[in-house]
Amino acid sequence: MAHVIFIDSTPTGLNAFHSAHRLGHQVTFIHPTRSSSFVSIMSKDPTKLATQLGHVDRYIEVDTLENEHLFPVLDTLVKENPFDTVISSAETGIMAAARAAEKWGTRYPSPQDLGNAVFKNRLRTTLKNNGIRSPDFEVLNEEELLQGPKKITLPFVVKPIRGFAKQFSAICRTQSDFDKYVNNLKADRANSALIDSVVSHEYIIEEYVTGTLHSAEVIVREGKVMFYATTTRYRAHYYDLLELAAVMPSGLPEQTREEMKAYLQAVFSALNIQIGLYHVELLLTGNGPVLVEINARMMGSVSPIMYQIQTGHDPFEYLIRLHLGEPVEVNDNEFTNAGITLAVAARHGGTISSSFRPEQLEALLARYAIPHNTLNIYAGREIGRYEGNFSIMGHVIILADTPQEVAEKGHRFLSEIDALIGLETAKYVE
Repeated sequence: MAHVIFIDSTPTGLNAFHSAHRLGHQVTFIHPTRSSSFVSIMSKDPTKLATQLGHVDRYIEVDTLENEHLFPVLDTLVKENPFDTVISSAETGIMAAARAAEKWGTRYPSPQDLGNAVFKNRLRTTLKNNGIRSPDFEVLNEEELLQGPKKITLPFVVKPIRGFAKQFSAICRTQSDFDKYVNNLKADRANSALIDSVVSHEYIIEEYVTGTLHSAEVIVREGKVMFYATTTRYRAHYYDLLELAAVMPSGLPEQTREEMKAYLQAVFSALNIQIGLYHVELLLTGNGPVLVEINARMMGSVSPIMYQIQTGHDPFEYLIRLHLGEPVEVNDNEFTNAGITLAVAARHGGTISSSFRPEQLEALLARYAIPHNTLNIYAGREIGRYEGNFSIMGHVIILADTPQEVAEKGHRFLSEIDALIGLETAKYVE
């Protein structure tokens, strides 16, 4: 029996506690309470944490995940009950886990190597220095951002060098787009203080790259890149920045997936990363794969749940076994069907119809045989305009025989739910 420490979590990542217990391990969960925690940011329902704490042997609250607050707790733990691994499924926890792993000698990328992967400016610099296909870029602080880019021309993408959920990011096709982004940035940050505290105030401006968007769900063990899944990701037809759906498996030909794997092997080798589980987004272009970003965590939203429904394998077991040094062998050909994780969001915002009835939604979910959903819909609820993960009504999982069929089925579901809620949902088909 090993002692596994989890540092912060996403709401779905809380399922890792149960996975670790099922494997026979002791579980400690360290939760920051006075700084931004992903459990707090992503879920307004405290019962989600309370329910999962039933699978935790030791629950510890710390003020922040800075060394001054985290390390004394870990130092006490290592004396009382030595731990075997420190891991995180949340963006807010990964660098803290890396620092702890470096100090206590557990398996994890070094803070330097991990930082080179998750800080977008350092990632682009590493790729450029190693001759790996990547868009041109420049980095600006907030004051410089007001003056605009010096070398990158429109169209371009602007985003914080470290962030999440597309917050404070934009695709700018015209000067007017960029002016609007800059003019709104200060207010947007002020209105999102909790998020603002964990998102960088430096920005990267990148060339806009055209291609289809995909993800690779990656395990790196002893430097070798393995895929356990790939997805095709669908974006709002009216704005490329907004992702709405992920179809798993991707439906890409094996040759294309092998090209993606070879490309990412070069990327992770250049980064000197030897271990970890990663959610990697790429664009497939006419010139080959182009990296969008590396997320040093499990795939997001309800995708881990869908993966387990489709394959019978628990991806959190992969994560735990990997960091305990156990053999982990995976491939991306074990799917029995196709699935889509679908964000249900209001394109323009508004109020859910006063005539909405829960039984109508239940009937719709039953008709589509939806195995899991996180929808929070009720009559009179005010819904914000869809701008990212914080303005959705929830996710649904839909299954079908093929990737194409499930993508079409997902669009039909969105069209039908419009009539129930009295709002136009954001869609990936015009």
